[in-house]
Amino acid sequence: MDIQPKPYEFSPADSKDSATKFLHSSIVALFLATFFAITGNIAFAQVIWSEEFDTGTAPDPSIWSYDLGANGWGNRELQEYTSASQNVRIENGNLVITVQKSESGFTSARIRTEDKLTFKYGKIEARMKIPDLADGLWPAFWTLGNNFGLVGWPDCGELDIMEMGSGQAIAQNVINRRVGSTAHWDNLGTRALYTRFIDTPVNLNDDFHVFTMDWTPERITTYIDGQQIWTFYIKSDACADCSEFHQPHFIILNMAVGGTYTGLLSTDQISATTPAELLVDYVRISDNGFTEMGGSSVQMEPGPEYSGSWYNPDQSGHGFSIEVGQLENGTRRAVVYWYTYDDKGNPVFMLGNGVLEDNRVEITFESPVGMVYGVFDPGTVPDPRDIGGVAVFEFSDQDNGTFSYTPSEFSSSTWGHLSPIDSLPLVKLFAIPVSGSDLPE
Repeated sequence: MDIQPKPYEFSPADSKDSATKFLHSSIVALFLATFFAITGNIAFAQVIWSEEFDTGTAPDPSIWSYDLGANGWGNRELQEYTSASQNVRIENGNLVITVQKSESGFTSARIRTEDKLTFKYGKIEARMKIPDLADGLWPAFWTLGNNFGLVGWPDCGELDIMEMGSGQAIAQNVINRRVGSTAHWDNLGTRALYTRFIDTPVNLNDDFHVFTMDWTPERITTYIDGQQIWTFYIKSDACADCSEFHQPHFIILNMAVGGTYTGLLSTDQISATTPAELLVDYVRISDNGFTEMGGSSVQMEPGPEYSGSWYNPDQSGHGFSIEVGQLENGTRRAVVYWYTYDDKGNPVFMLGNGVLEDNRVEITFESPVGMVYGVFDPGTVPDPRDIGGVAVFEFSDQDNGTFSYTPSEFSSSTWGHLSPIDSLPLVKLFAIPVSGSDLPE
């Protein structure tokens, strides 16, 4: 790509190495992380979606659907899934999934958010209380790729955040203490899985416990009450064919009876006490800096979708890294990093921040940083009290917007930025999320 500046009537020297015309992502991350810390510690780790199970008597139909039937579910399971209140209901602030036994067999419930609530990356956790699982009950908190209906399993990918009741746990008398996590996917045409488990020091049917998955573009890590179960690396250099874990997934909560996981394949082998209740206090998703939400039930607050790298294809030579996050008080603040040139063709970097109101944010550039041919020169750094001008960004959608700029006396006299810019069209080139874990303490 040939990068040449046009908003101001000057051009960089022809001898300038083209590499200096691109902003290295590590420089972006360093300056943005520092500036986020200075300007208010934007809370990317905050909860952005939750299901508290506090209203109604049944799962919210705008979020949850039911799996129904007694077809074994690919695992030779023994229960029939129903939507009846005796198997699934909201009660006392909890989702209650109940296994019942009758003369005709077992019934239970399995609910999912397919198409209605999806997420790609993020921290998801559920606070749950399991029943006594011994022997034959199999509760699970897990996800499937939302393209399941199109490509099937395992091509859609599966992430088991928590499942309990395995045959091995039964044999070793740790059925209420052993928590497993597993990833299933198609690896170059072959079904693949990665599984690990942990034995907790206490029985988990004694009280509520928190099961968590932190999913980033690099790795997936699961926890029980903050203690790590496993980490699964999903970058291409660690997993050559892990595309299933770089796409939206939906949530599933269920409790099965018997099946291959438990090693108990007939009703007369099931000795667990019934009725047996799986209680779910809440399910919450927090933004870990990479999170993307979707589905028919999601109404995203405008702002985070504007984060990314922006430029004008006809005015290349400079561009913007924009990150939008939410402060603890709910204010949506945008931090902008601007890469441009002075009238001699030397690169100039400016930082600014402002409050996003609807689709518009006004930025005062208060922290200009001097660079000469891509090398930091402390002698060129102006007084931070100097103002680099005022900009206005207006976004028509997550990929399109405009940029307007009024130079200050300082930017005019120092850098030759004499001409204002009025509604220059911008497009998003790609997104550059900044993770809260990268911010300085």
